[in-house]
Amino acid sequence: MQFLILCFFCLWSTGTTKPHSVQDICTAKPKDIPVNPVCIYRNPEKKLQEEADHEKIPTSTNPRVWELSKANSRFAVLLYKNLTNARDDNENFFMSPISISTAFAMTKLGACGTTLQQLMTVFQFDTISEKTSDQIHFFFAKLNCRLYKKVNKSSELVSANRLFGEKSLKFNETYQNISEVVYGAKLWPLNFKEKPELSRGIINDWVANKTEKRITNVIPEGVIDEFTVMILINTIYFKGHWKSKFPLENTRAEPFFRATAEPCVVPTMYQEMTFRYASIASAKVQVLELPYQGDDLTMVFILPYLNTPLAQVEQQLTAEKLESWFRALKEVSLSVHLPRFKIESSFSLKEKLQEMGLRDLFSPERASLPGIVEDPEAGLYVSEVFHKAFLEVNEEGSEAAASTTVVISGRSFPLNKVVFNANRPFIVLIREVAINALLFLGKVADPCSSNL
Repeated sequence: MQFLILCFFCLWSTGTTKPHSVQDICTAKPKDIPVNPVCIYRNPEKKLQEEADHEKIPTSTNPRVWELSKANSRFAVLLYKNLTNARDDNENFFMSPISISTAFAMTKLGACGTTLQQLMTVFQFDTISEKTSDQIHFFFAKLNCRLYKKVNKSSELVSANRLFGEKSLKFNETYQNISEVVYGAKLWPLNFKEKPELSRGIINDWVANKTEKRITNVIPEGVIDEFTVMILINTIYFKGHWKSKFPLENTRAEPFFRATAEPCVVPTMYQEMTFRYASIASAKVQVLELPYQGDDLTMVFILPYLNTPLAQVEQQLTAEKLESWFRALKEVSLSVHLPRFKIESSFSLKEKLQEMGLRDLFSPERASLPGIVEDPEAGLYVSEVFHKAFLEVNEEGSEAAASTTVVISGRSFPLNKVVFNANRPFIVLIREVAINALLFLGKVADPCSSNL
């Protein structure tokens, strides 16, 4: 029995040769892209198909790409709730749901039977109107073009995919072609059987280079062995600057009230400005959106009302509620207090994805992945899923260097402005505004632990 390892690494501070005649994946038509996987699945029900009819889809956006973005958002919230439910209330958390979805979409290329059906269901791909499993890859190609090929260069958002395969095996040509053309994931043959540690070093170096060396040593020692067939990697890296930077001289040491621990003191940024904001009384949350230069990407903060635990907000959270909160945002004159923070999260997704219904993929007996290697008796399954993410927020924006002298003092609240004071646990997310694509999602429960 041989296995695959999936890894997703994202950095909020995120290639291709073309074996076919596709000149530009972003302008290609479905007939131009060689998407012919070994198995195709269609759900007999067309879930949520009517939703698109009642929504205003952005100009020049493929309706199915819009639906894919919504499907990714639904998966993101479900996964977030599953992962945070098992964590301490004082633990920071951060992930890139779109990175995870993309990597599993590449895995889906080689899947059949119940394995394919579970992938379609768990990742919400079966909620897309024209949703045969092969069409999903075309929609992903268009979504990636929308996200990663922006004309505006004021922010840097880059995604990279790679397949690392055991060099003694013959990989399915169709699988390689689709992975390379649609996802930019070229196969890199390595000697897993005889040189597992050398292979691990090569992969870790590749990830480090793609994430500006912010994410290192992602594959632990001993993970690669003689049974490893392929390691599939997705990375996403972002570096952006606030459209309205926080004046460095405004930063003060202020208390942060953790959920179940003593308050701590953290450098807290401050500015008075007009931002998009909403107070949602029914959910007992304040929602603040801070744009990055270019306006297409924003960071959104969801802050519970005083005396409302973040866990209560998380329990009621849905993708539909998030969308309604975004629609409620209006320009408001604000006094914003925001802690500087840095989050690093590293965890396995295997157990939680199994709980969400993705069971067969991880089973040596039940997994069906005949479309990846030529050997029909290979018996492939996914042995492990790693995810590692990094987020840093400061006065300049994300992943920017700054030196700050912290002065401990009080600060009065202006009487004529709405106050957004993030001095207690909150949810943070990064989205592409036009199609509401959730790129990153997490929570800040203890900014003092980052030692910024």
